[in-house]
Amino acid sequence: MNVMLTPHELKGKTVAPSSKSYAHRYIIAACLSGKKTLIKNVGFSEDVLATIRCMKAMGADCELTSGCLKVKSFSPRKNAVLDCGESGSTLRFLLPIAAALGVNATFIGSEKLLSRPLSALKETLINHGITFDGFKISGRLSGDKFTVDGSVSSQYVTGLLFALAILERECELEIVGNKVSGGYVDITLDVLKNCGIKITETENGYKIFPSKFLPNNKITIEGDYSGAAFMLSAGAIKNKVCVKGLNACSKQGDRKIIDILSKFGASVKLGKSSISVRKNELNAITYDCEDVPDLVQIISVVAAFSKGESVLKNVGRLKYKESDRIKAITDMLGSAKIDCYLVENDLHIIGGKPFGGKFFSNNDHRTAMSSTILACYASGNSIIEDAGAVKKSYPDFYSDLKSLGGKFDVDI
Repeated sequence: MNVMLTPHELKGKTVAPSSKSYAHRYIIAACLSGKKTLIKNVGFSEDVLATIRCMKAMGADCELTSGCLKVKSFSPRKNAVLDCGESGSTLRFLLPIAAALGVNATFIGSEKLLSRPLSALKETLINHGITFDGFKISGRLSGDKFTVDGSVSSQYVTGLLFALAILERECELEIVGNKVSGGYVDITLDVLKNCGIKITETENGYKIFPSKFLPNNKITIEGDYSGAAFMLSAGAIKNKVCVKGLNACSKQGDRKIIDILSKFGASVKLGKSSISVRKNELNAITYDCEDVPDLVQIISVVAAFSKGESVLKNVGRLKYKESDRIKAITDMLGSAKIDCYLVENDLHIIGGKPFGGKFFSNNDHRTAMSSTILACYASGNSIIEDAGAVKKSYPDFYSDLKSLGGKFDVDI
């Protein structure tokens, strides 16, 4: 679908979408426990639906109704076809999990997903008894000392932590290379701890002790800071926006959006379960984005409306996301007549007065949402092509935008 948007200030209150990061992990943990569990506020993002679909294919008896997932039991199958859609989390988490369960699994998904980096994770699995034939695996994980390169994706670490917990024997995971997106590993450790898995941190990784998955009977997924960042950034650019349903003490790395918007100069007010952001004069910032890759696109939009030259450092990994997000940012800002350029792994953005135009999502949800927020405050009307990509993480994005005053027409 395409969205034709007329500039209009966003203001008011909305509710954050459910956290994809927590949902993926709690769904997997609940299914692996095999015990009756009710998970509330799962949401209907395509990525989370992919994880539910794959867990069912591996033997989970579960049902999604009214945004809640009811898990009844789990009996691993010998063979399974796992359709991951476009979800990198689903693929990278479930590869080692299927290997630990001894499931002969065939992984399928979009062409883009299957082309994303995976070699370091595959190497670890091959070194521990897993055979690969394309995206079909066979065998069962062996050994108790594992090593993985953590410089490409924290998802490798998460998948292996779940997998080693399944083995129910004392294991060690050593992480080599420059660890990235550590906030996502913190979420994994939080979920595993809450679900009965004993893990301690070592100098270079983690030690996993024999334990079983024992999630609570009822779990509620907290609000998503990655999704909330779009509406909060709108408040920073002009007027005031309040997003409810956010855990003030969350382990989510993208909670750093609070600090980032404050650095730009926005007025940020923290409530018990909400965040309000009001516009002040915005000035350029320099910020290391190594651990917040999912925020870079919306940060670039705020930078476009800020005075001076912002530098978003260490953004190189964005080339290997759902799309080449560095190109997506430079294309978006170029269409809006905002100067930006890349110096090695640092993105420089010279703030000014963005103009409306035609913006292409290239089927990337974060590109679609970032372009939309920019268009709300740009000079002139805009078109967001393939805006339906938002379903991947935030299916209610445009209805929430409308509730805040967004003016647009949808062309299906």
